[in-house]
Amino acid sequence: MRLKTTRCLILCVLLASCAQRKDDGSFPARNITIIVPFKPGGGFDLQARLLAPFLEKYLPNRVHVLIENVSGAGGKMAAAQLARSGPTGYTIGLIGLESIAFMRATGQLADDPQNWSWLGQLGSEPLVVAVTSGSGLKSPADMKTKNFRFGVTSEMLPSAAILCRALGARFQPVHFDGSGEVVLAAICGDVDTWVFSWPTALKSVRDSQGKLASLFVASTARLASMPEVPTLAELGIEAEAGVYAVSAVSRVIAAPSGIDAKAREILISAIERAARDPQFVEQMKHAEFEVVTADPDSIRAKLKAAVEEFARAEITHMSGAGEAQGRQAAATNNVSPIGRNQ
Repeated sequence: MRLKTTRCLILCVLLASCAQRKDDGSFPARNITIIVPFKPGGGFDLQARLLAPFLEKYLPNRVHVLIENVSGAGGKMAAAQLARSGPTGYTIGLIGLESIAFMRATGQLADDPQNWSWLGQLGSEPLVVAVTSGSGLKSPADMKTKNFRFGVTSEMLPSAAILCRALGARFQPVHFDGSGEVVLAAICGDVDTWVFSWPTALKSVRDSQGKLASLFVASTARLASMPEVPTLAELGIEAEAGVYAVSAVSRVIAAPSGIDAKAREILISAIERAARDPQFVEQMKHAEFEVVTADPDSIRAKLKAAVEEFARAEITHMSGAGEAQGRQAAATNNVSPIGRNQ
């Protein structure tokens, strides 16, 4: 009888301790959700799922980190849901900085993302322009003098237009729903060139059996993963700083504005430690991603530069002809929409 009483007392103490811990105001006291702006299977989704267990490892309390895919409108649906989630710290987003900058520049965001709680960056992947073997495009000079069809997704359209402006080339976009459609159209000869982040470009060119080739990287330095691909400057193109500000896919982590300062610092610290974890870095490398971190102030500076460049370019929408041509090419090649999902 005495043993039973002792066990009951111990159980009550443990339960009271757990309840006190949950209600003592410590952060996090419950699971955290990462919103991803694209469907499962792409780069944003994969990086979020790689990050989740390492965040769990470095957060001070034992909670789970869950992934919620909110696709639609090129990331706008995810941005809206993130803003609506409130500044609790329990909902954060892994989003594309350049996409957010374009939305802000074109009046698609009610909130000013400069005021969001920026928490960190997992990667910033410069864009690579690739061409088809039958396009006749061998250099940026050829793009300036020849007519060519530029395969784009809605997310890549603004950056592609700005790159063409920097090259002095005529921009003739052909619109597709996803990167897979663009690459297949290029292999089939329905477009002459396209642009994506370097991991997508690397895989697509490598798997094309010689039908695609990387022309240049929109970066001030060559990439360690693609050392054979020249930069714009090496090819004689002196691009303005604003061009480079929008010529990348930067995967950044944010929470709504107004988050509690202590919770914000806990999240920033956990993300920084996770991003430096050798096992996480190795897993990212195995998935053909490179970890490139940035602090919140640097993210805000990049965001400001990208918003200014997109606003200066005055890009608003894809022409109907480009959309129709892309849909026709996709139908001809029997491709189903998959979304960009880089």
